[in-house]
Amino acid sequence: MSPDSKLLRGSAWNLAGLAVPLLVAIVSIPWLIRWVGLERFGFIALAWVLIGYASLFDLGIGRALIRTVSAKLALGDAAGAAASGRTGLTFLLLFGLLAGALTALLTSALVSHVLVVPPALQGEAHDAMWLLALSLPFVMITNGYVGVLSAHQAFKLLNLIRASFSVLSYLLPLALAAAGWVSLPAVVGTILCLRIVGTLAFALACRRRFGFGWSVDRPDRALTLELLSLGGWMSVSNLVSPLLSYLDRLLIGTLVPLRGVGIYAAPYDLLSRMMAIPYAVVAAFFPIATALQAGSPMAAKALCDISRYLFLLMFPLLFATMVLAHPAMTLWLGPEIGPQAATVLQILVLGVFFNALAQGPATLIQAAGRPRDMAILHLVELPLFLLLLWQLTARWGITGTAVAASLRFSLDAVAVLVLALRGLVARPWPWRGAVLPALMAALLFAAALPCRTWGVAAAVLVPGGALFALLAWKRLLPPSERLRIVALLGPPGRRWRSK
Repeated sequence: MSPDSKLLRGSAWNLAGLAVPLLVAIVSIPWLIRWVGLERFGFIALAWVLIGYASLFDLGIGRALIRTVSAKLALGDAAGAAASGRTGLTFLLLFGLLAGALTALLTSALVSHVLVVPPALQGEAHDAMWLLALSLPFVMITNGYVGVLSAHQAFKLLNLIRASFSVLSYLLPLALAAAGWVSLPAVVGTILCLRIVGTLAFALACRRRFGFGWSVDRPDRALTLELLSLGGWMSVSNLVSPLLSYLDRLLIGTLVPLRGVGIYAAPYDLLSRMMAIPYAVVAAFFPIATALQAGSPMAAKALCDISRYLFLLMFPLLFATMVLAHPAMTLWLGPEIGPQAATVLQILVLGVFFNALAQGPATLIQAAGRPRDMAILHLVELPLFLLLLWQLTARWGITGTAVAASLRFSLDAVAVLVLALRGLVARPWPWRGAVLPALMAALLFAAALPCRTWGVAAAVLVPGGALFALLAWKRLLPPSERLRIVALLGPPGRRWRSK
């Protein structure tokens, strides 16, 4: 299977693995709130967040594991890949045990002083926190197995298992609540059991599919240094990047009335969910990029291809969002705050567009074993963004906040592209092919800004969408991909062949 086909298939499975649990969550959460109560649901939501983001504290080992295993597989070193997997899992178990122990030690303080838990629920919350602490080692080990499956590009198997247990994490608590078992220990205990069974399912999948088995033993010194070196720099980005994303909303609350946070957060969260699309694509791209030789023509082609795919996926979605911003936000949030939120949304769309395109070169940099470059870039960006954010928010309120965020995304994308081109991609870079799509994107985004009513939005969206479709078909899709699309859309049984 060609790298392009692997990328498309892996991206499709990653998107499906995200979409199915999201749909289940949309349906089940209102019923869960109704049956367990808003206070208990708030704690359950925190539990999901803690489990979902526990990988931020693995010191980057999970991401580094994908890189090292993929690199050894590309060299045909199956034994080395298995040894890297075992070493990574051993460290992830250690970090999981430490995270679990720390959570258990802080349980009383968290329940009594940090979390605003009603007195009637503090006993339940205390017991539930202990169960959460027990789940963290299994969460970390699961991340290791996910890394092994990703390195082998087994995205279908990975997402079938992951999506199944994600769906059950919503449905089983819902079933318990429907049966009257609404206590926090019962619900969180169910989540713990799912984590244990899920870890076993991933372990069994790795053993049966690749013959990979893991037992805790003394880590190899060279592999340890490699994983910790890569993971350490990756962990810097893992910690600083979310801080950069949350700084804007934290600062708004100190410089403008609190209602401004809500007006800004609604469009920001909407666009944040759209970023699941490029994240799913680059998750499939990462193990492919690891096998590429820095400075080779294949690396240049891979960067062109991933940038093209991200443009094709994200531009029409973001263009439609910008066109419909004012009428849709006014309908959703009301005429009082809808127009303000729409202005913020239109400004942020531009930054999110650049952020989506930056995911390709950023992934290439990390896959080449240069996470240090990304970490230093994020550390440099942090104080500069804070200063820019402070100045523009103080001057223009939430509109200034949106401008600062979009500028940060845009400049970050340029810096990341420069880092990727420096030594990772063969020169000359074929930049001329990007001129026409860039001009078209600028023209259509500019046309979208003045749309205020549904009629005007339709008058811009329809011809703009047609123009994009024509450009994509003629200039962004190579003949082989056009033939594949025609074959998929053509009558059943008809065969299409290139002439």
